[in-house]
Amino acid sequence: MKTEATPAVLPAREAIRRAAIRLFSQKGFAATSTREICEQAKVTKPVLYYHFGSKEQLYRGLVVDAGNESLKQMLLAASRARGAREKLVDVLTADFEVTRRNPPMAQMFFHLLFAPREETPTVNYIEMGMAWLRLIEGIASEGVHNRELKGKPREIAEALLGIHMIYTMGYLLVGEPDLDRTLAKRIVNLMLRGCGNASER
Repeated sequence: MKTEATPAVLPAREAIRRAAIRLFSQKGFAATSTREICEQAKVTKPVLYYHFGSKEQLYRGLVVDAGNESLKQMLLAASRARGAREKLVDVLTADFEVTRRNPPMAQMFFHLLFAPREETPTVNYIEMGMAWLRLIEGIASEGVHNRELKGKPREIAEALLGIHMIYTMGYLLVGEPDLDRTLAKRIVNLMLRGCGNASER
């Protein structure tokens, strides 16, 4: 006789994390209550406080963990690739994959960027962004040194991250374009080849 499989029950800590990411991404930090997180995670407030201390610490931990994971995947991608152009493509692809794997976390991060400062806990997201920028700048500098790229490494890095952010926001808002290696390659090619007529340059 067949019996239906019992749905797996998430550990309390992971259930709280998932519920918080879902709510913070939809409503932002200020509009999300501890009660709502506990209800969705099916835990009591003392359990949440045991694992995370407070709603503020929960939020801060989620953002820091997400930023560290994204940087980790980008560093791994850069270490595997050969040549500056391939490294840039692989690094963008790695971060796109992180976003595709957990869109609510990416939405939560953008909530943090654009929300009034008094409505969110203090998180050093500027330093996170600078870590990403330094990684891209280092790859661009390597490419310029090896004559694979032309231009100022810092400007190349800022432009790539700016375009990357615009496409990521588009994906989160309307579901397109696909965040994949093809798009990463297009972005890098656009940046490195330019879009003007060669005869006019």
